[in-house]
Amino acid sequence: MVRNGETYSALRDLPGQFLVGFCLGCAERASGVLVTLADQEDAAWFSHALEAAWRAPLGEADEDELIEILEEFESRTESIDADDPGSRGFSLVQSAMLTVNAIAVHLNPHPGRAEMSGQVLETILGSFDFKLGGGVAVVTRAGEDEETGRLQRLEQAAQDAFVASVRGPRGGGRGEPRPDREFLRRLRASCVPARDEFRGATVSVAELAGWDLE
Repeated sequence: MVRNGETYSALRDLPGQFLVGFCLGCAERASGVLVTLADQEDAAWFSHALEAAWRAPLGEADEDELIEILEEFESRTESIDADDPGSRGFSLVQSAMLTVNAIAVHLNPHPGRAEMSGQVLETILGSFDFKLGGGVAVVTRAGEDEETGRLQRLEQAAQDAFVASVRGPRGGGRGEPRPDREFLRRLRASCVPARDEFRGATVSVAELAGWDLE
């Protein structure tokens, strides 16, 4: 699995206020996985948490509300068996964790934590690509590029597009656009096609793996 290393390196050069935008994009796209795998009650709670995460950069979610979400996440997921990377529980908890990480990065911006959002979503989607490809490992010979699956490539392209939107065509920024309401609105809208694609892929993976979707 080839990771999106160049884009993750670029996160170190982004203004701190845009790191949460990167994480929000990952969380929004991953919500297609989350709402498919979660039961009705958890799906509603995580959707509420994601809305709070999007409101946070605008100052519309106070710190107490955000900390409460971080604490409740632990209690909601502690009983889920998420040790097996190929399990429903793993994909559920990891996709939910992306919302929590967006909140954590809002409270304490750090490029390493922002990179974690991208890495986690790549792991989920790489696993899905493997299952949808028949669960057959591809042997890569020395000197050959390792193959990356379609879903993972789609996510990498979305991450690349976000970094490009902040840095500008020459990598030097375009007066550093502010992550204001309009910026976040456009960012969230740009996530919809991939989010819906990941939701459909999750249904297909669940059918292949025998996961019971409620």
